Amino acid sequence: MDAIDNDPRPRDLDVGMVLSPAETGRLAGVFSGAHLTLDLDEIQRDLPVDQRLASRLHGTSILLLRRQQQAEAAIDRLDVPVRLDPAETATALGLLDQAAARLDEFATRRAEGDFLVGPQRFRDQATAARAWRADLDHRQAERAVPCRDQRGEVGDER
Repeated sequence: MDAIDNDPRPRDLDVGMVLSPAETGRLAGVFSGAHLTLDLDEIQRDLPVDQRLASRLHGTSILLLRRQQQAEAAIDRLDVPVRLDPAETATALGLLDQAAARLDEFATRRAEGDFLVGPQRFRDQATAARAWRADLDHRQAERAVPCRDQRGEVGDER
């Protein structure tokens, strides 16, 4: 008989990321916050356009918000997921890493001056980016587990 998997979550590695619309909105907020912070920093430091991360963060935020809107428009039930393909997933995960590193650098530079908004705000943003990255890595690892077939041969943990 065919493999039976009572878990409704897809186990294909080719699917990429699967998020609820609400999670998608929160993740887009992480990208948007990092974009707004780093855009100002990159302009002030006069970074060359090809080295700027802010525009890529903004593009990913827009992608996620569009996917969220599409999922919400298609909802017949409350569990319509947002799916990102593997390339989009890899891009989002890489951007989370880069954003966290640059936000930490920005916080370090802000600690050296007397600013109205101190460095902790930017460290918190970096922490949020790392937390999302860890959560999404954990989800991908869970999805990589093979499902059991009816006889208990594949993936049986007896």
